[in-house]
Amino acid sequence: MVWVEDEMKNQSIIEKGDLVISAEMQGKMVPAKIKFEDYYLPIRDDVYYCLHNFQDIFVDKINPEKLLKLQVYVNYAQQFKEIYVGVHFDEQNKTLYQPWGTDLLPEEFKKPTFNKGKRVFWIGSVWNNALNQGNESEISILKAALKKNNLRFVNLRFIPDALNIFLIRHSRIAPAIAGKFQVDSNYLPCRMFKNISYGQLGFTNVTKFGSILGEYNISGSIEEMVGKTLALKEKEYKELTSNQQKIVKNYTYLQHLNNIFKFL
Repeated sequence: MVWVEDEMKNQSIIEKGDLVISAEMQGKMVPAKIKFEDYYLPIRDDVYYCLHNFQDIFVDKINPEKLLKLQVYVNYAQQFKEIYVGVHFDEQNKTLYQPWGTDLLPEEFKKPTFNKGKRVFWIGSVWNNALNQGNESEISILKAALKKNNLRFVNLRFIPDALNIFLIRHSRIAPAIAGKFQVDSNYLPCRMFKNISYGQLGFTNVTKFGSILGEYNISGSIEEMVGKTLALKEKEYKELTSNQQKIVKNYTYLQHLNNIFKFL
């Protein structure tokens, strides 16, 4: 596997029979692509493509037999053929819908842990925008619920993966609370999958996880879920985490890559 930047000089790295996985991104450091000539990725008939959010001006030039479109799971995907919970395939447009997952391989999952400390680590952003698509409101509710239970919310960003795992494992609990925009669309955040694979009991306000975790899901309002999780004894907590991990092994990057190979 070779991971390279989207630059003209890297076109020569692609060899016959390769699978090219790429996502079209936009941001302050990545200008939007307006025309076909703005793309550095070459179109060849002797390689396969798995593309996320590429525009039609590029995708339409690829041999359909060599192309798989990739999208994340949201409610819209329900209309297409279900492969397993949260994974759907649109045969007509050859589009695979699957959620984010954990970055650990199944054999790398950490043993369930249980902590009695007073800190709850949140690794990632607390934010909002003009369209109210962020999570500030829901995190405020979470903070209040934690404070009521004498727990401290600690927010960190841009830390190494190993430190992320360490801090989550040493957190009293590991919530994966999403903003209303994500909750309404049933967008499945990677934080939930990762926290479970890191050995923590997962709980979230995204209701689709109830379909994934079944009897091992923790449901209710944010305050109720915090209370239910904190009320668990160590043995109960670890057993529930272990059962969640058995399910989440279907949502690793490895499994998602296998899904890509299957539908290509």
